[in-house]
Amino acid sequence: MYVLVTGAAGGIGGGVARTLATAGHEVLGVDRDAEGLAELPDGVETAVVDLRDEAAVRDLLSERPLDALVSCVGGYEIAAVEDTSATAFRRQLETNLTAVHVTVSAALPTLRERGGRVVVVGSMVGSVALPYHGAYSAAKAGLDGYVDALRREVAPRGVDVALVEPGPVPTGFNERAAAAVKGAGGDGPYADAYREFEGYSPAATDVESVVERVVAATTDDRPRTRYRVSRRARWLPRLALLLPDRIYDRLVRAGLPGGLLWRLLHR
Repeated sequence: MYVLVTGAAGGIGGGVARTLATAGHEVLGVDRDAEGLAELPDGVETAVVDLRDEAAVRDLLSERPLDALVSCVGGYEIAAVEDTSATAFRRQLETNLTAVHVTVSAALPTLRERGGRVVVVGSMVGSVALPYHGAYSAAKAGLDGYVDALRREVAPRGVDVALVEPGPVPTGFNERAAAAVKGAGGDGPYADAYREFEGYSPAATDVESVVERVVAATTDDRPRTRYRVSRRARWLPRLALLLPDRIYDRLVRAGLPGGLLWRLLHR
């Protein structure tokens, strides 16, 4: 199997690329982080590409015998919706949604021809919008809808589509976002909330568990359409269907830094 893994310099993408290569698959790992790609084993072919660049992506994938696309791209910034500039909002949409679409649209003709599949790593926040993660939640909710629409279009044409939605994973992803927010807001209305994010390092599941689900979605004969990884990722969306909005809002806020559930889980 020839597999394209995007976001291959990250914790999840890198783990997927290594696991698939070790199992004997041909793997092309793509990221814009050259240093991260350099850490992958020699068995993984790598390419430094900005996945938002449609021409560069199409050029890279031309004549590649793709059997599967595994999209692990992502990134976010912590900020209240009010404090999120239009530039920051667009940046998060482009990283988490546009970059996925550019790669999928370029890969689909070959995947359709070869009866391949698309596996997208999303996030729990696609179903559970978190305060101070507004742009990221919007992007991942959009990704959820995008994957549903894609599956309904291409499954009848022989292409399987799966979405993997983990809870927080300790890859350095959340820690980088927290470090960037340090000192933000000054004396503004959200300054107290930003201060609570100092040292923010939530972990609902380990990297290996997510990698295992992504690899299963890529290689199983009949993959599931959706994999929710971690108890939190499974039960929080279900609770949203049962609880009134305002009670559910309190529950979600309680799980963030400074909230009651956060304090209980991190004492």
